[in-house]
Amino acid sequence: IMKKIKHKNALITGASSGIGLEISKYLAKKGMNIVITARREENLRELKKQIENEYDVKVHMIAKDLSKKESPQEIYNFCKENMISIDFLVNNAGYGFVDEFEDYSNPELDDFLNVLLNSLVKLTHLFLKDMKQNEFGRILQVSSVAGLIPSGSGAIGIYGNIKSFINEFTITLNSTYKKSNIHVCSLCPGFTETGFNARAGFKINYSDVPSFLLMDSKEVAKQGVEATLSNKEVYIVKGGFNRTAVFLTKLFPK
Repeated sequence: IMKKIKHKNALITGASSGIGLEISKYLAKKGMNIVITARREENLRELKKQIENEYDVKVHMIAKDLSKKESPQEIYNFCKENMISIDFLVNNAGYGFVDEFEDYSNPELDDFLNVLLNSLVKLTHLFLKDMKQNEFGRILQVSSVAGLIPSGSGAIGIYGNIKSFINEFTITLNSTYKKSNIHVCSLCPGFTETGFNARAGFKINYSDVPSFLLMDSKEVAKQGVEATLSNKEVYIVKGGFNRTAVFLTKLFPK
């Protein structure tokens, strides 16, 4: 598999920080040319420079806000215009809500759904068609253990429900397109040290989080890429707490 992906092209959304940044570096280390996209152009430039200095790969960047409904098509168009055929798609962009569901405006809900759900479905749809034609494709959907356990109350429930959809979407895509040598993996990490929580509005001091709960974004990235290359479907990030929590929820009513 290593030989198969070397010199191929990967696209990573939400690449400017956290898990997306680490996935970008890990794929570059494996010899893949990459396209990085996120809202923050300055962060993308810094990452592009870092990767190009460290690895012998090509890096393209495109600053796009996935809360805008036209962004997925613009990202796809950018790749076509630059003659970049995407072999490995990573849908990583996301953030969370902390207040009650009824407290959000419709525009805020639009942004949230566009980033977490609509852009993932659209980008998968756009690039999968090319992958099918090329008879090769790997897609990594960054989900969450929140998609495997009861979702709770408030807006956080929407987050878990979306991640649950992503997991089921992954299973459907695999059964449909495996004959075209396309594999999709849904990665389910637990609480991970990233910029995700800050955007969501959480005031988190990571030093206060018990070590058995907190995951390292570099390790999550590595497990996600390797699970995808190993043809895993819904992959729960290794860690006793994650797997135990998911197991225990199966014993209780949703």
